[in-house]
Amino acid sequence: MSTKTLKEFYESKYAHESEANSIENIPITNTPTSRFEAVVKFLPDYFEGGSVLEIGAGSGNVAKTLLSSEMKISSYTLGDLSLARVQGLQKNLDDNRVKVMAIDAANMTEEQYGKYDAVIMIALIEHLIDPLGAMQEIRKLIKPGGFIYIDTPNIAKYTRRLKLLLGKFPSTSSQNEGLTTYSGEPADLHDEGHLHYFTYRSLSLMLTERCNFSRVVKLGYPVGNMPLGKHVHNRLARMWPELFSELAIIAYA
Repeated sequence: MSTKTLKEFYESKYAHESEANSIENIPITNTPTSRFEAVVKFLPDYFEGGSVLEIGAGSGNVAKTLLSSEMKISSYTLGDLSLARVQGLQKNLDDNRVKVMAIDAANMTEEQYGKYDAVIMIALIEHLIDPLGAMQEIRKLIKPGGFIYIDTPNIAKYTRRLKLLLGKFPSTSSQNEGLTTYSGEPADLHDEGHLHYFTYRSLSLMLTERCNFSRVVKLGYPVGNMPLGKHVHNRLARMWPELFSELAIIAYA
């Protein structure tokens, strides 16, 4: 699969976002149950101030929420591979600290993008053709003492382990063995373009052993069905993220 194929897929999927007229803030909660609630909960605890780069910024809801928080953000650069999303971001983010640009995570250099105190990648690394090569280059964009926040599906989450035990493919962004979208339509790309699957161990080792990150902090939050309630499932996710959480980490330069 080529970058061109992926770009065409995302341009089509998110074409409507160029017409968006607003960006919603993400609710702040101590018991996050989505990737967006998780990042706005966890990031302020680790960010000491400075510049931020968000790669694959989507609708811009993370940027808007963090910019309106008490975080000491001096500049916030963000963008997406989809030009429709970039247009929506440019139209709806009105803050003099913000710079919006088209960003291809697979082709980033320090000469073009500079360096940052924090980099954010949410629901992105699983879409990259070469995540190892991309992360080696993105590591060069982080200042000494800075970090990257990564969120991606945890293929070893207990619900997916059970699917494997039953001989089913544990798809992370679709249904029916990766062939059907959650809305019931045939998937144009298998598992909606998820090309790689990670555990806490595999991603941590890749970043520290092959991408020159010094250490990794594991974070945890639950998603999906929570028969014991979100408070209990949040505790389980933080105590044993490898089994009960989606994959959220901070990796330090």
